[in-house]
Amino acid sequence: MSAGVCSLVTLRCVSGLRCLKAAVSQRAVHTCPAALGITNLPAGRHTIPDSRAQVETSTAEWHYVERLFPLKSIPKPTVAPGEVTPSGWVAPSAKPGDHPYFVRRSPSHMIPVYLHHIPHISKYRTFVSHVEGDVFALLEELREYLQDRKHTRILNMRAHEPHQKIEIKGQYVAEVREFLLERGF
Repeated sequence: MSAGVCSLVTLRCVSGLRCLKAAVSQRAVHTCPAALGITNLPAGRHTIPDSRAQVETSTAEWHYVERLFPLKSIPKPTVAPGEVTPSGWVAPSAKPGDHPYFVRRSPSHMIPVYLHHIPHISKYRTFVSHVEGDVFALLEELREYLQDRKHTRILNMRAHEPHQKIEIKGQYVAEVREFLLERGF
């Protein structure tokens, strides 16, 4: 037991119905000589001087404070549609109505393609989110594109219309992003 423990309380379960508290020991909290001498120190009395009791409100420098606040939203990019920036980001050029479906960008203006990995069973799934319109038309076009690119006959894909998502079993993030960029999303 440590020297600073005042009382040790344990809980014992009696036949699984209720728990009883049992106090094991009563000891002094502080037992070292330095801790016992703390009562001999004088009590401190602190007061706030009258000169600091009043607070002045000033708005003259408020613009310096405002610029330190984070932005409430990510600003819209100022590049032309379809233009590639030096970082590699491509501005969307498709508008709603160009295709029977529309893939909206995320709030950070990125293509909404995500990889979900479950490591203990080594399972990968690729998700396309924010799909508006005909989700099944996008699913079929994406299936044809991936079958041509990967030279595979069977792709396990599913459209989840209420959540506006497409799920693809496997790692296809780069291919799906390339497909969406070719379509202008």
